[in-house]
Amino acid sequence: MKILLITILFMTTTINLSAKTTNLYQHARYVRISLQQQQNVKNSYKKLFFATRAAKKGNPRAQFDLAVMYATGRGVPRNERFAFNWFHKSARHGFVEAKYYMGISFEQGRGVRANAHLARYWFKQAAKAGHPKAIYHLSRIEKYLNHRGIIGHRYSMR
Repeated sequence: MKILLITILFMTTTINLSAKTTNLYQHARYVRISLQQQQNVKNSYKKLFFATRAAKKGNPRAQFDLAVMYATGRGVPRNERFAFNWFHKSARHGFVEAKYYMGISFEQGRGVRANAHLARYWFKQAAKAGHPKAIYHLSRIEKYLNHRGIIGHRYSMR
C-alpha cells in the first residue's frame, strides 16, 4: 500500500513538473516571437524609408520592393493602386520580375481594371527576358484569348 501511495505521489509530481516546464517553454517561445515581431517592425520602417528614397531616384529594384510592400501590406497600409504604380515604374526601367507582376495585375485586376490584352503584353515582355512563370501565364492567357477569338494584330509583339 505504501509503495502504491509513493508511486501515485511521484507520478503526480512528475506530471506537474512537466506541465510547468511546457508552460515555461511556451512562454519563452512567445517572448522570442514577440521580440522578432518588434524587430521586424523596426526593420520594415527602415526598409520603407530607404526603399522610398531609392525608388524616387529611379532604382528599379527599390521600386519593385516598395511595390511588394504596398501589395502585401508589410510596413505600410495595403494599397494595390500604389503597388501597381510602383510595379509599372520598375517594369518600365526593365526589371523582369516587375514585368511579370504587371501581367498578374492586369490579369487579376489588382490596382487596375482587368485587361487580358495588356496582361498578355506584360507576360510576353517578361517571357522574352526568360521569366519561367511568365511563359506559363502567357500560354494560358493566349489560350484564353484564342478560345474567345479576340487576339488581333493590334496587340501582337512581332
